[in-house]
Amino acid sequence: MLRRFIAVSLLSLSSVSFADNLDINLSNSAAQFKYSLPSGVAGKSELFASVMYNDVNSVLGEAGLLVLNEEGSVPGLSLGIGAKAVVAALNKVTANRLSASGAALGVQLRFEVPADRRFAFSGEYHYAPKIITFGDADHFAQAAVRAEFAVSALTQAYVGYRTTKFYSNNNLKDGVLDDGAHIGVRLAF
Repeated sequence: MLRRFIAVSLLSLSSVSFADNLDINLSNSAAQFKYSLPSGVAGKSELFASVMYNDVNSVLGEAGLLVLNEEGSVPGLSLGIGAKAVVAALNKVTANRLSASGAALGVQLRFEVPADRRFAFSGEYHYAPKIITFGDADHFAQAAVRAEFAVSALTQAYVGYRTTKFYSNNNLKDGVLDDGAHIGVRLAF
């Protein structure tokens, strides 16, 4: 009995370890490191956490859940919805460092080219309105698009564009963490 329990435990741990992902992307002024793992919360879903920092020492931390659904009527198309908590320390907005946080709701659209599943295009948008944005910010918005290429079954390279911004209140400068092109790699293990 004990041997079966150990065998089942090792098999379940090994299947989880092959589904974890590490995503590293860089722009001219920012770097982001994201870790995600599958979640049994609802269907094909993932839990994730990431940290982004930029060249003026602003830092953004985020953690959340994304639930994906493959659309059966359109081969290669998947739609995701989710939520994430964001916390940031923003520099170069005023003379002092500003703090902001929020709970952002988001959508993700991903399309794998049916003729060659190694190519994919994705876009996502997250928004935290004023009512659920706290600290020195009025609201939060993040948008990204990217083109992906699967180098192998466990490695994807991509190029994209992203804007991540806390819109400030009290007529202060907006807290821009990133606004521009980026390149990245996503590793599954």
